[in-house]
Amino acid sequence: MRVLQTLLVYCCVIGATAQNTGTLRMLVDPGHNFSFVVDKKHRMQQREVKLSEGLHHFSIWAPERMIVDTNVFVVAGRTSDFVLQLPYSPEYVSYRTALGRYETRKRVARSLPSIATAGSLIWTGVAFGKYQKARDVLKVDEETYTIEVDPSSIRTLKEETIPAHNQDLRKARVGLYSAIGATALTGAITYYLFKRSASWERPTMEDKQKVIFDGLVWSPGEKGGMLHVGLSIPLAR
Repeated sequence: MRVLQTLLVYCCVIGATAQNTGTLRMLVDPGHNFSFVVDKKHRMQQREVKLSEGLHHFSIWAPERMIVDTNVFVVAGRTSDFVLQLPYSPEYVSYRTALGRYETRKRVARSLPSIATAGSLIWTGVAFGKYQKARDVLKVDEETYTIEVDPSSIRTLKEETIPAHNQDLRKARVGLYSAIGATALTGAITYYLFKRSASWERPTMEDKQKVIFDGLVWSPGEKGGMLHVGLSIPLAR
């Protein structure tokens, strides 16, 4: 009999508690890593929370987002949806802008010299081909001159053909030297910019909203309570 009475009292207490609480389903963007503080006391990170009926204060935060403070009325015996989109923090917006500039600057500093070096290498290959061809033509002229017996042909070779092909060889040689010089210069610039851009400091973000959020939790105690203040310090890698 006493056991039955105890069970009845327990069931009544459970029933009364269930009737005085409601469930709040948290539909927060972003939906995977947000946290919230209820009534400035309890820090949680979950999709659903049971609370007593009435008005409750929420402070909601997620990495890279702003803290949003709002009041939500919980209805006993009901499951309600709380929908909220957390806006991006000013620090995150500034960080993304700085990161975009950094990546563009680094990409330009590396891609343009690389393209110039590739172009110079192609130029060098073409110039070498022209030089080789001009040299072969002049060699044929010289061999023809040594075996030619016709005076008219010899005079043409000596006064017109060989001088013209000598001029072509000189031009081809100048073009080859210019291409080699351009390749060496662009290669040196490319190496320098790759090395220098590797030392450029990548932008980082200081999440000030996280510092503020970490300091919101109040723990009650015998002498009034204690405020837990959090501080994030980036460590050198």
